[in-house]
Amino acid sequence: MPERAPGWEGTILAFVMIATVLIGSAYGVALAYAIPVPWTVLLVIAAIAALWLRRRRRK
Repeated sequence: MPERAPGWEGTILAFVMIATVLIGSAYGVALAYAIPVPWTVLLVIAAIAALWLRRRRRK
């Protein structure tokens, strides 16, 4: 019988996509305005966003 709990594949894919967009945007900001953006902060933001999307979808 198939498991009813959702897998983590979608959450991981969302994390990777969000992180890619954030890192690309931060790179553009860093080039245009000479403002360094720490990439670790971007990864944390992407992880929080992906987990929030997972939680929102399960309700």
